[in-house]
Amino acid sequence: MVPHEEPDTPRRDPRLVHYSDIVEQGGLQPALISAARTHDLDLGVAEADPASQTYQWSTAEFPSSRGGIRVHLGHGARRFAITLDSHHGHAWASGSTGDLRRAAEAMAFWRQGATLGELHERFPFMEFDRLSQAYEEGNPVETQWGLLIDDDAFLSYRELLSILRANGKLGRLFPFFSHWVLRLALDCYDSQAGELMIKPTPEGGYAVWSSEAPESKRDCGSLAEVVEAAEAKMDEFSA
Repeated sequence: MVPHEEPDTPRRDPRLVHYSDIVEQGGLQPALISAARTHDLDLGVAEADPASQTYQWSTAEFPSSRGGIRVHLGHGARRFAITLDSHHGHAWASGSTGDLRRAAEAMAFWRQGATLGELHERFPFMEFDRLSQAYEEGNPVETQWGLLIDDDAFLSYRELLSILRANGKLGRLFPFFSHWVLRLALDCYDSQAGELMIKPTPEGGYAVWSSEAPESKRDCGSLAEVVEAAEAKMDEFSA
């Protein structure tokens, strides 16, 4: 008689063929901790909590002063995928390697305070984008306006974006798109600070509203009206 095995245990996972050593060590978290200990690396965690790894053998999390570090196992080949999160909702960098030691070394190097450029130079598999670099340099708002205006994917919004950016009040907000709605965040470091929303209407104009009063939308027939409405909607956050 074949012993009963729970369906969500590692031994039933098809990825086991690439990670038998990880399973033998109790999961990804203890395996990384062991590699760090062997090579004198600081990952900020001295030992794994066995209880937390019961059903999470394929993922791991570690702390850093700039946000959490997440690691998970890849599919189809031996691969350790790393994501360096921030405290503000964006990822600093991400990448993957098939070498567990290299993964641990990259994580430890980031924890030591390496810049994005230094991280990529030493570990080329760790990649970052222009916006992440802008956060590091302290100019994410200015950079984001430029990225969106230059992006042909938002060509239909280019004139509006240029006008909003030139506005002394609205140009200080952080622009981004979600489901083709232009959102202007009051604070790019605080997702709870509130947003303005601007969306094209079937009539050829725009609807403008705020997260503070989402039920109160203002229809605008021109770009000048959009700017006026957006400025007025900002006042709802201080009312």
